[in-house]
Amino acid sequence: MTDQSPPVVSQSLTDLFLDTLSVPLLACDSRGGIVFVNPAATKQLNVRVGIPLAESLPKLAEAVGNFRRSSTSAPPVTITRGAGAPYLALLSTVKAASGQSLTLCLLPPAPTSPEVDSRMRDFEALTLELHAIIDSSSDGLFVCDAEANVIRVNPASERIHQRPAAEMVGHNMRDLIASGFIDRSAALEASLQKKTISLLQSLPGGGKLISVGTPVFDHDGALIRVVVSERDISEIDRLQRELENQEAMGDQLRHQMLEMQQTELETRRIIARSPNMIKALRQATRVASADSSVLILGESGVGKGVIADMIHHNSRRAGRPLIKINCGAIPESLVEAELFGYEKGAFTGASPGGKPGQFEMANEGILFLDEIAELPLATQVKLLRFLEDGRVTRVGGTEERKLDVRVLAATHRNLEEMVAKGTFRLDLYYRLNVIPIHVPALRERRDCLVPLIRHYIDHFAAINKTPKRLSRETLEALNGYAYPGNVRELMNICERMVVMSETEVIDPSDLPSQIAGSVKLRLPENHDWPESVSLQEAVETVERNLLTRARERYRSQALIAEALGVNQSTVARKLKRYDLL
Repeated sequence: MTDQSPPVVSQSLTDLFLDTLSVPLLACDSRGGIVFVNPAATKQLNVRVGIPLAESLPKLAEAVGNFRRSSTSAPPVTITRGAGAPYLALLSTVKAASGQSLTLCLLPPAPTSPEVDSRMRDFEALTLELHAIIDSSSDGLFVCDAEANVIRVNPASERIHQRPAAEMVGHNMRDLIASGFIDRSAALEASLQKKTISLLQSLPGGGKLISVGTPVFDHDGALIRVVVSERDISEIDRLQRELENQEAMGDQLRHQMLEMQQTELETRRIIARSPNMIKALRQATRVASADSSVLILGESGVGKGVIADMIHHNSRRAGRPLIKINCGAIPESLVEAELFGYEKGAFTGASPGGKPGQFEMANEGILFLDEIAELPLATQVKLLRFLEDGRVTRVGGTEERKLDVRVLAATHRNLEEMVAKGTFRLDLYYRLNVIPIHVPALRERRDCLVPLIRHYIDHFAAINKTPKRLSRETLEALNGYAYPGNVRELMNICERMVVMSETEVIDPSDLPSQIAGSVKLRLPENHDWPESVSLQEAVETVERNLLTRARERYRSQALIAEALGVNQSTVARKLKRYDLL
């Protein structure tokens, strides 16, 4: 019986074969170091054991690196050494006796036909381009065969999974899922369902991936590859949660601001008895439903802010905050940054992350610009632009932001006179003055005076938990005062009397000095006139004294007339008569 078992090749015969092989042959380890060369490689390519392959044959080292990241045979690569003839690099993987994985490089002569050389160069360039695209992608890329076996992994996937390609290449996705490498596989699903699959995957360390598996078919419609692109969204997920937290905090802040504004509005009674004040309130209620700009006019302290609150409370924007800005309280150098915001590094002392302006904070709500006449001309131009197109640009920035903000403005100054002097822009005045509302001064709404006095006396008495009431003389004195500071001054006077009065009844001795002086001015004085003084002379003396003292106390003839109970023309005539102008 004949023994048909294969013949045993001795080690000496193998060495003889390798030594006599005319084709260069070499092997390198995973670090790119040359661990074996045959004589043909030493003679033809001048390579030696122990020298890094990248130093001797850098192009071959690059091909070996690409090959080690793939489980499939690499396409031939043309290798040259100096001015010598070209070689084709045929790569394969072998296991050494120690178990180490080596890359075997067989380098036969390359074809010399010009046509073949041209095609080979084109094919080589296309191969290198493909490797460069795959390896330079910032997204992770897996290439699997039709059975979901991994055949290539790019460096981005190695970083994402924190594993070298060697631990993934050659393994089936089912085995990787079973080992806990990933919890689910887009490549496996795409190979089974023969369609593009998108999955959200979880990494063992707690990270998250978005994986998209795309099947690749040949000309006959058979599945040949599955390409998986993956992106680590752990940082995006963290930033999304942080953004949601910031938005939640912003919504909470807006809600708190809204609650504070509603509470303030509910606790501030609007007392209107005079026809001119009732007219102003009706106008505010009527314009609340529109989105037009409103210009609120009136002296300081008349309650322009209360009118703005009323418009906001009755508007469709009542569910959004009302942002109030006093333009006169902001330094001129900072007013633009405060209103429109600024970018990082816009000016010295700027917040490192930039800051949104009040227009952005008031988006979808209302911005109330009090003392609008105090805006610098440069800022007036930017405000005009916003009123025209609804866009703002932060200081130091280039990006325009589209906002939905209704603008209310207020001033105690005469804007028409400022326009004539060139200190306020005419076009901005017309943009703001779409709907003007004039809030009358307190001296122009005498019917409201006593109800207001009683309201604020009761209000501050309740706050201080000390019952108070006014004597008849005190109420008459308060009712006769002109209140140049309007409602704000009246509130301060009432609070002062409630706090400083030692008895329950507030009598004239508790009145502030400016009101007490006004009362004395109105009271007749007892003079011991000489018998030679005629009635006309006594009247003229009293008139002159009263006008002199009133002129020292009040700023205008209208206020003097109000204090003395006469009309302004009478005051003007008598001031001229007594040479007091």
